Amino acid sequence: MSFKNKLTLKNILGAGFVLAAVYCLIRSVTLSFSSDIWYDELFSMEFSSYNVKELTGLTARDVHPPLYYIIVRVFRLMGEGLGILGSGSHQISAEMLSKMVSIIPFGLLLIYALTTVRKHFGMLAAGIFSFAIITMPQMPEYTTEIRMYSWAMFFVTAMLLHGFSLYRRFMADRNTRSCIPDAIAIFIYSSAAAYTHYYAALSVGIIFMLLFVLMLKELITSGRKAEVQIADGQASRPQTAGKQTPSAGIKNTANFWLLVASMILTGISYLPWASVVLSQVGAVKNNYWIQPVGLRSFGSAIKHLFKGYFVNDVVAVAMAVLLFAISAVLAVRSFYRAIVKKEERSAYEITSFLVLPILVTVGIVTSMLLRPVFVNRYMIPSYGAFWLSLAMMADRECDSIGEKSGISFPALTALAFAIVVAVVGAVDYRAFVGNEEYRTVNMEKTLTLFEGIPSDTIIISNFDQVQGLLSYYLNKSDDEYSVHLYGAEPEPLVKEMVPGLETIEDPIDIANYLDAGKTVLFLGSFNSREVILGEWNEAFGITYENEGSYLMERYWFDVFRLKRH
Repeated sequence: MSFKNKLTLKNILGAGFVLAAVYCLIRSVTLSFSSDIWYDELFSMEFSSYNVKELTGLTARDVHPPLYYIIVRVFRLMGEGLGILGSGSHQISAEMLSKMVSIIPFGLLLIYALTTVRKHFGMLAAGIFSFAIITMPQMPEYTTEIRMYSWAMFFVTAMLLHGFSLYRRFMADRNTRSCIPDAIAIFIYSSAAAYTHYYAALSVGIIFMLLFVLMLKELITSGRKAEVQIADGQASRPQTAGKQTPSAGIKNTANFWLLVASMILTGISYLPWASVVLSQVGAVKNNYWIQPVGLRSFGSAIKHLFKGYFVNDVVAVAMAVLLFAISAVLAVRSFYRAIVKKEERSAYEITSFLVLPILVTVGIVTSMLLRPVFVNRYMIPSYGAFWLSLAMMADRECDSIGEKSGISFPALTALAFAIVVAVVGAVDYRAFVGNEEYRTVNMEKTLTLFEGIPSDTIIISNFDQVQGLLSYYLNKSDDEYSVHLYGAEPEPLVKEMVPGLETIEDPIDIANYLDAGKTVLFLGSFNSREVILGEWNEAFGITYENEGSYLMERYWFDVFRLKRH
């Protein structure tokens, strides 16, 4: 196989992945035309309904920074200004627009893939990266979820790519002026990441650390080489145009200081939010929802990263193990080239690869020593860097295709990686599409139910997340609804934002409502609803008629019409 054919094969594979990624993005846009949201997305919708000053104050009492909500707020204002938001026949809901906002970062990363990644790491790397960030396990959900994770991943990955550009210019001894745009981009993206999610802040901190170490190592090495050259009597670099140039072999230290300046400016930009972070840390110490974290969490994180959505669990596990094993082989070979052969390209691969395992280790160890602050989805901000690293490694290994000795084992490994990524990604994205279509159909049925409930109905729920969403949807109309939570209190912040959240502590209140002729509906969740209905019947003779099961995004509930004779 000729060198031209080798490049053509890589380009064809890469282009195929890119086309598949574009299709998936377009498909995600079509799946955005649904108003179903889950409890976490309720926060996004409510926060983004306030002005910037108010939403910043509200998010300071939550557990995430405010930038993502500001982004959604801006798009909602643009939608209102253009007249595309509303309930008209040619308008879309705020939920639909907000879902589309989550797709934008994937489109921006696709642009980076076709430009920066393709130019410096190859078309196959660009293709696998584009496809993987959209379709690999867990990722499809984030193309339409109204949360900050897609934007966090974009900011982190873009910061990494501009960091690579700065390092590349540093290694080539480019003049400082040409590096300034990259340094500015690094500052902007790292600050944006830090104001989007705390694990995105940790991710850019890790990238800063790795790039700092790489550049510092090169400065030290080049300085030593220069000393040896001088000791051997070698001349320094020639004088040109009357200007003094650095000694031979010494790197341009100004580019190193540009990285340091970007790092310092990012820290300074975060000072206004520092007091909020400290108060949120105090809140986490006192009360937080994350479950205990231990050594098993490392296995859970690996499963989250590699296990796809196959119907047969045995197949899912087998594919996850295969993907993990191939990825490990690619990583080991990259580490070998970086450490033993001192290859510059491997430095990019290893830097990109290390972000995720360092982040997971810090998150889990911190959770074990202090307070649980790690859940698997907090890895998402660094997923772009991880899949980029493996895409670069696979592209590099395919360079051996076409050599006289035939296809080498590393090349076969890279091709196997591409095939497994294609299979897992296709299955995962197809399952995502099926789930979204299923939710959309059921949500239409649920919204029809809501339209038929009079506003004076006493509505009871036994799950605070369902209560919040019920009140959110019901109060979209001009009428005012109240939804009562049985035996518990809604979250204070949700109660402040969502109207109509009430509580019922004693079932005697339910009996009194029924005796007064009120219509009472119990929208019960989980198996505990049967226990609750039994207790009400035993205490006050309350009976019920089950009027069917309904799905609200991911929450099933049964509608019980209560009676008392």
